[in-house]
Amino acid sequence: MPNIIAFNSPTLSPQAGKRRTLSILIPALTLLGVAPLSAQTDTAAVDEVIVTATYLQRRPQDIAGTVSVITDEEIQQTLSDNLADVIRYQPGLGMDSAARGGNEGFSIRGIGGNRVLTVIDGVRSSDMYAAGPSSYGKDSFEVDDLKAVEVIRGPASVLYGADALGGVVSLRTRDAADYLAPDQHIHTDIRAAGSSETSQRKLGATIAGQSGPVGSVLQLTQRNFAEQDINGPGKLNPQDGESRNLFWKTRWDASPNQTFSLAIDLSDRDIDTQLDNELSSSVSRSVGQDSTRRHRISLLHDWVLHSALADNISTRLHRQRTDADQQTEQTRISYAFVNPRNPASFRGSQADRFTSLEFNQDTVSGMIIASKNLSLASATHSLVYGLSYEHTDTERPRDRFDTELSTGAISRAIASYPMAPPEVFPNKTFPDTRTVRNGIFIQDEISLMDENLIVVPGLRYDRYQMDPRKDELFTGTGDISDWGGFSISKFDEDNISYNLGAIYRITDSLTAFAQYAEGFRPPNFDEANQAFVNLGHGYATVPNPDLEAETSQGMELGFRGTSDAGRFSVAVFDNRYDDFIESELVGMQDGIMLFQDNNVGKARIYGAEATYDWQLSSQLSWRNSVAWARGRDESNNSELNSVDPATLVSGLRYQPSERWAIEGIATVVSGKSRVAADDQVTGDAYQLLDLIGHYDLSPSASIRFGLFNLFDTQYAHWSRIRGLSADDNDAIADRQAPGTNARLAFNFSF
Repeated sequence: MPNIIAFNSPTLSPQAGKRRTLSILIPALTLLGVAPLSAQTDTAAVDEVIVTATYLQRRPQDIAGTVSVITDEEIQQTLSDNLADVIRYQPGLGMDSAARGGNEGFSIRGIGGNRVLTVIDGVRSSDMYAAGPSSYGKDSFEVDDLKAVEVIRGPASVLYGADALGGVVSLRTRDAADYLAPDQHIHTDIRAAGSSETSQRKLGATIAGQSGPVGSVLQLTQRNFAEQDINGPGKLNPQDGESRNLFWKTRWDASPNQTFSLAIDLSDRDIDTQLDNELSSSVSRSVGQDSTRRHRISLLHDWVLHSALADNISTRLHRQRTDADQQTEQTRISYAFVNPRNPASFRGSQADRFTSLEFNQDTVSGMIIASKNLSLASATHSLVYGLSYEHTDTERPRDRFDTELSTGAISRAIASYPMAPPEVFPNKTFPDTRTVRNGIFIQDEISLMDENLIVVPGLRYDRYQMDPRKDELFTGTGDISDWGGFSISKFDEDNISYNLGAIYRITDSLTAFAQYAEGFRPPNFDEANQAFVNLGHGYATVPNPDLEAETSQGMELGFRGTSDAGRFSVAVFDNRYDDFIESELVGMQDGIMLFQDNNVGKARIYGAEATYDWQLSSQLSWRNSVAWARGRDESNNSELNSVDPATLVSGLRYQPSERWAIEGIATVVSGKSRVAADDQVTGDAYQLLDLIGHYDLSPSASIRFGLFNLFDTQYAHWSRIRGLSADDNDAIADRQAPGTNARLAFNFSF
């Protein structure tokens, strides 16, 4: 939902917190269902937004499913610094994170990771790679460049193909026209902002102009930041980070019917971390230097031709490269220089260790999308169809070497303890992999019964090819020939996905909708072909050439209503997931634990969501959003930890004039008592109150401010603590959210 608020109270016991949360949620849900939306007032209608995630420009209420839209205005109003901030007030959406990996990826209705597809201007973003605390995720996007974030809640493989198992997050960047007022030919601005949560300082500048048929925008943004604050006794490793982003887009209206756009997006991010958590009797110094480079170039051609086959054709060509490198330098005891003839060397020797763990992806993609409106008999059809091609190269180089301080000797054969079988570097845990995705799709909006009934069938065919390329760095990780060896395999699979939606207009202001949609996700580069052995610690990961694609089937139905004063929506959903790919212990051999990715999971997630926006008067608006879901691992007959607790967000905004406004945003989260295992941590209920606003100092200067967690509540986002042992007090303390924090932003245009 758009702008909302957070309501806070002193810390409660789990039982009291649950009772307090229910006492707030139940009246709120009742109000959502019975409030008089049909009441006539003199206020203006709630602002409309346009969604493009379905490849046709539609209002959210004209889509046979749920699509959430966060506009650039809302991103600015909430002073969002990253993608996690963008969805802060969106119940049912989340962001997974890791220690050094930062924000890893989106979660939609309890499904996350690479099961949710993220695209920017139609370009697939780099995959999330889970490597413990050194994961790689979605932090290389500058939110100041975004025009909107659109989220398809639920399976969406018919339109987006592979990996849209749980949904799609579509990031749309700005054009010059988004900055220019009518008859304005040039716009420039400078931006400055600060955040106490991470000691962040942001400085940015924009220049946009229109000269005849050509419009361009150039935007520069730099951020400096530190580690996040924690409310309570926990403490994160000290960090010093910096990000730099350059965004340029040019649009050329070559004729009344043809438009060309060229976009270049360059993002660099560097973080230095003092790894205090790694210090021990063996490690006296540990520092990390992490870098991420994401470079994208996109060319778009839109053509209005009104031919027999298509009214409009859009051609998109993209190239994106992401290079991530997490380096660690340690001073520690090393066993790489043990001499079997010298027992004194068994104590190890002081050494400097350098480690480099890379994750690199290069994607080239193309897409042609066509649309056609036509009338046949008593029905009208709005067709969208197209084909897509994606070529991705993925690699995971790893290097490590110890330098003995007393002799200067260097070794890349790293043993974990005296006389242990060493791990030899450089190596790769999975082979360099080339992935090709081809797809062709068609979807039709069929209007019947004087446009009171719209039926939306869709069909897509996908072919997925994965070609691993074995080299000496991959095969040099160790000898596991006794446990399956390095018998990696190619994958060549195809899939057909369907959807069927319907929208029925009950009255002029009330519609019902329903949708069945499918999704699938083939095994990726490391799940199918990861082959790694650590004989010193007694485990090995072996490939699995028999993996099958994960699939999903989603059902959703609901109602939407509008009036002069507001709008509401209520939806229930039931999503089923088959053949989840998970790593499991598959056996023991000669004292070595064998792990392998297998299709072992079957899950069901069901729930309900509702929104209610009401313009109470010309100065006062009230927005609400609530989400509840429950997930079951049907293979193990246990709860799914990935599902967030029930959440209500409610925002009351007062805007007496265009010059200033203030809004309170209340977030109420229920307790989380159902977890996968009895010894895992549960979540306490909590309530937050945030206060945001803006004031225009002049027509060209404005300030925005935000006070978050106003009552200094100690709490943790469920995604940060789920799966932890209930007895791991240190880890739980380290994953608490910040206490009261503030943000301030200044914008000056000329």
